[in-house]
Amino acid sequence: MSPAADERFLFEPDGGRFVPAPLARGPWYPDTQHGSPMLGLLARALEELPAERPMQVARFTADLMRAAPLAPVEVRARVHRAGKHVEYAEASLLADGVECARATALRMRMGEVAVPESVEGETRAAAPPLPADDGGRGWAAGAGEGEAMHHAFEIRPVPGFETPTVWFRLTVPLVRGEAPSPLVRVAVTSDFTYAVAVMRRIRQDGRFLVRQPFVAINADTTLNLHRPMRGEWLCLDTRTHVDPVGAATASARLFDAAGPIGFASQSLLVRGPEAAPESWKRYKGEPPEPDA
Repeated sequence: MSPAADERFLFEPDGGRFVPAPLARGPWYPDTQHGSPMLGLLARALEELPAERPMQVARFTADLMRAAPLAPVEVRARVHRAGKHVEYAEASLLADGVECARATALRMRMGEVAVPESVEGETRAAAPPLPADDGGRGWAAGAGEGEAMHHAFEIRPVPGFETPTVWFRLTVPLVRGEAPSPLVRVAVTSDFTYAVAVMRRIRQDGRFLVRQPFVAINADTTLNLHRPMRGEWLCLDTRTHVDPVGAATASARLFDAAGPIGFASQSLLVRGPEAAPESWKRYKGEPPEPDA
C-alpha cells in the first residue's frame, strides 16, 4: 500500500544512516538509487557543517562514482579549509563502507554588499513563465511503472521555448520529517539537467527510448549559485551538446520565481543503445499529446 501524501519521503533517518524509500529508485540498474537523492544527501551534509558566520554554498560539485543500492547509506562530511570569507568542504556517500559519490563545496560568507542594479556584461533574464496547474503532476503523471524518483516532483514544461525548459517542484521531503532547504531542492532537481531534453522527446514520441541510437548518463553535476533559491519551484532552461567521441555536456540556467539564481552543468558518458537500462528496452509507450 502506498503511504499517504504527507508520509511520502526519499529517506528515513536511522541513527547515522539513511534508508531509501521506493521513491528514491533510479532507472538504470535494478534496486539502485537515482542520482537526485544522492546529490540531495551530499548537499544537505555540506551545508549543515558548522561555521563561525552565516555561509552559503556558491559552488557544489558531485562525482557519481557508482549507483548507490536501494539500501541504507551514510554520509560523512568535513570542512577541508575554513576561512574568514571562504570555506572549502567535502562529503562522501557510502554504502557498506564503499564510496558511491563524493562532493566538494565552496562556501562563501553571506552579507549585505551594495551593488548597482546593472553591471556591464551581466545578463539579467526574467524567469520563464510558470505554466498553470493542469490538475496533475505534468510530465511526472503516469510515467513508468511503480514508484520512482520522477514521481517525487510536479513537473511543468514551458511551451514555446526553443530549448527544453521545465519547472520542477519537489513534493516530498528528502529526509522524513525535514523540510528541504533551498540548496537541497536545487541539488535534487539539478540531476535532471540532461534528462529534461530526454523527457521532452518522450512526450513528443512515446517510442523515443527504444528508437534513439545512443544513451547518455551523467557522471557528475556542478552547481554555481549566486544566491539561495526562494520558494518551491525551480526552472531548468537546458542545453545539451553530444559528439560521436563518447562524451557530451549538458547545462542549464537556473531560475526561481524571482529570477536567475545560477547554473548547473554535467559531463555525460555516451554509449550505444545496447547499454540502455532494461526499463528503457521494455518501454512500450505511445506518443502522448505534444505539450512542449
